Amino acid sequence: MTDDLASDPLAPWVRDIARTHDAARHKDGRQCRGSVDLIDEAARLRGVAQVRLGKAVSLAREVETRPAQLAVLAEAAAEERRQWQALAQAELPDGHGSVELEVKVGLYGRSAHGGEVISYDAHGVHNTHMDGLAHIGADGCWHGPVPAANSQTDEDTMVAWAQHGIATRGVVLDIPAVRGVDWVTADRPVTGADLDAALEATGVALEPGDALIVYQGRDRFEAAGHRYTPGAVPQARPGIGEDGAKWIAAHDPGLLLWDFHDARNNPRHSLEVHNLIYAIGLCIVDNNVLGPAAAALKAAGTSTGLLVAAPTPIHRSTGVLINPLLLY
Repeated sequence: MTDDLASDPLAPWVRDIARTHDAARHKDGRQCRGSVDLIDEAARLRGVAQVRLGKAVSLAREVETRPAQLAVLAEAAAEERRQWQALAQAELPDGHGSVELEVKVGLYGRSAHGGEVISYDAHGVHNTHMDGLAHIGADGCWHGPVPAANSQTDEDTMVAWAQHGIATRGVVLDIPAVRGVDWVTADRPVTGADLDAALEATGVALEPGDALIVYQGRDRFEAAGHRYTPGAVPQARPGIGEDGAKWIAAHDPGLLLWDFHDARNNPRHSLEVHNLIYAIGLCIVDNNVLGPAAAALKAAGTSTGLLVAAPTPIHRSTGVLINPLLLY
């Protein structure tokens, strides 16, 4: 750890959590795969036991590739870029979260064949994606520790996670419901007390390896005409703050799924929860659509289901687009 805290990308409390994790979970000769290691047979059986109606709901946002709709989105994005640059005096990275799809159609007599070439930036605040361990690092390393340089050669988080199998009990925590609001606001980051209250409302005891699904009202926020702040803008935004991040680390989820991200409500605007990728190897699925899932489970009289999040096993991938499914 550097003596110059101003240059350290991690706050002291994140370093403390990392040291505790390393001492408890890291073993000589075995590469730590982070929170996904907590998803064992018991966690999968807990998940399967929640499926009573045989119904499923997707938590993924649609990946838009239709030309007409993309033109509308591009115009809105350009205006958003101008607004954020004027407000935060920060440059937004071009193409962050972008998806490009080239469709190839061949007509051969009465036969037709379709194919495509797709490229995408897995991250950002738009598309639903799973962050790998090679997404957030410090001191030249990813969680493990794995040298960051390995991402150029043989880093294998997504392959290991895909082979392990990410299927476990999912527990939905409805933060707006316990606060009595429509959505979480930037001036009130989600705290450990909020998470405790939402968990108590489910009547469920969270167990290591469970999928923690935190609904914060982003669907209502966006339906009201608001746009969620890109991660490149260094300012507070709706989401989970430092206190909530410490709560998450203490409860050992197998993975976290959420709609809003880190609140960034701290002097350095650092990523309170995303930094847990480095500290404890937290598997995070960003930009989920959780309002319909929360409503469906409530109508079914439950807050739990079987969460299946199967990433594509791409070597060296820092993240992949994903379609999480919640079965109940």
